[in-house]
Amino acid sequence: MTRDHDEYVLVGRAHAGDAEAFGEVVRRYKARVYGYVLSRTGSFDWADDLAQETFVGPIRAFETAKRFATLIGARTAQMRRRERLDGAVARSLQSSDLRQGEGTMPAEWSMLHLTVRDGTTKRPVPARIHLKRRDGSCHLPPANVDDTFDEKDAPEVILPHHFRKNLHVCQSADIRSAHLTTGIATFPVPAGEFTLYVSRGHERHPVVMKFLTKPGEGAHVEVDLNPTETMARVGWHSGDMHVHFSRFERRDDLILAHLMAAEDLPAVNNMVYKDAGKIEAPQHRMGHRGTHFELEHSHQVIAGGEEFRDNNLYGHMIAAGISEVIEPISTGEQLGRRENYPLFEQVCDAAHEQGGIAGWAHGGTLIKLHESLPVEAALGKLDFVESVQFTCFLGTPVWYRLLNCGLRLATTGGSDFPFSTDMLAPWYPNLGLDRTYAQIGTKEPFTYERYLDGIRKGRTFATNGPLLLFEVNGEGPGAAINVEKSVSHVEVRARAVCNYPVERLEIVVNGAVEEIVDGQGGQTELTCETRLPLLESSWLAARVRGRVEPERYGGVGPWNLHAHTSPVYVLKGGKPVLRRADATAMADYVRLLEVWYRIGGKFANDDQRNHLLENLRTAEAFYDALLRRA
Repeated sequence: MTRDHDEYVLVGRAHAGDAEAFGEVVRRYKARVYGYVLSRTGSFDWADDLAQETFVGPIRAFETAKRFATLIGARTAQMRRRERLDGAVARSLQSSDLRQGEGTMPAEWSMLHLTVRDGTTKRPVPARIHLKRRDGSCHLPPANVDDTFDEKDAPEVILPHHFRKNLHVCQSADIRSAHLTTGIATFPVPAGEFTLYVSRGHERHPVVMKFLTKPGEGAHVEVDLNPTETMARVGWHSGDMHVHFSRFERRDDLILAHLMAAEDLPAVNNMVYKDAGKIEAPQHRMGHRGTHFELEHSHQVIAGGEEFRDNNLYGHMIAAGISEVIEPISTGEQLGRRENYPLFEQVCDAAHEQGGIAGWAHGGTLIKLHESLPVEAALGKLDFVESVQFTCFLGTPVWYRLLNCGLRLATTGGSDFPFSTDMLAPWYPNLGLDRTYAQIGTKEPFTYERYLDGIRKGRTFATNGPLLLFEVNGEGPGAAINVEKSVSHVEVRARAVCNYPVERLEIVVNGAVEEIVDGQGGQTELTCETRLPLLESSWLAARVRGRVEPERYGGVGPWNLHAHTSPVYVLKGGKPVLRRADATAMADYVRLLEVWYRIGGKFANDDQRNHLLENLRTAEAFYDALLRRA
């Protein structure tokens, strides 16, 4: 089959209304047309407009033409004669530097035509890119004045100015990110040597490559992102359970959805919060099912949630899958409310009444040394504890101890975007860096409700990079396995896969590491199949550790890799998991809370104060009862 014939058939399909064929036509010729018009006009919005017009006439005239390329060339020549194009060329010749938003390009620059494709399907896909000059500085594409956002149309590159207003108290953060919305983009770059970093979440191998541009010449760069692992095939789906992105209108939803697509992030729990009495990260729409966006390349779900905070006493907690804001959003003097009431127990109840889930943020350790996490846990109000965040594992101080008290709490990961968004680098924002994978199975399609149900049932792992699967006696995270007293061992299987070398895969039993697989030689995949002794009722989990140096991923600081599964609970002879030392620690902790809360708590009346004291006594009695059984 000749190239001409192939082209004839393809454009014919586009002429007949075949959207896929039209997309392929645009992919083949857009770089040529858009690049030429942009280089001549120096105007991004004109280039978009004129390039779109370029395709209309040729496709309509297809039946009378032998070569579609010939029609494209003729149409471009026709545009050359148009008055506004000629005027723009004249202005371009008078300019000597490139200014963001205006797009004039000096002669010593070049036009980059970039295509990022899925390595399996070879179709363009959204991605995040970073261009580093030879001197180490970051190059951002010039700002595009086209700010159209909908399911079918968006700027080729999303830049920080598109969403700066959505970052509330973080608007001054140093963000220099670039996200491709379709995988295809054309923009000017200074002539010289570049290092290009391309990534798309944790399930695609990132690409690092060098290329050279010459003055006045176009550079065509194609990148294929190959799969590391496709977790959906085995029933696992990811989401970022801790995001704060202001949503004032539908356009904001679409910006966030396109950012999520470039990060291969199916869902976010996008939370309103309060700071100094002011509502931040407002959500114009809540809903336990989330707001769904069917973009060209993927399906994103944005669900309004809430971070209920008290910086004076209790800490921060997360409500996901709620349909209404839980008032007053924060308590305590620091956040604008005099009294430390309502209690977090009541917030958990409100979330559950709306069909949502409730959990503790930041591992219960980052906000105050006296957070009330052990109280709400003892009262049976929590579904999860956030343990992977800010390139750290936060679960050891409190979560492990609660598990050793027989409590069943899933683990989650969340980025807290846009807080610490430039932690790895200004061009490597942390949206979706820390995320939660939940198992919903392979027989049912992904929905936000099923995703939350996976968290509710403890079928999760939290990660900031490594992908982690784990089984005990053939059962995955969240399972409770009852065995006879005579059972002496359990069969354990774990597998970790990562885009970067991992240092070790560990099997944790009741908080202690019982098995280690060292990642000697820079392996990106580690497996463990072993038989471990079962001396008592135990919870078992797998975790991964690693470290990526900045030159490896293009950042400015080390990237500490962590992943941790929720536990599998193995109950021997029907007895719950119980470690005396941890029950003692939690009982003492609650007594400390009572002293501190009596001194520092502010309440509108005695009923509020007595409610708190009653909860503290109930939690203390819970841990004391464990000690009597131990």
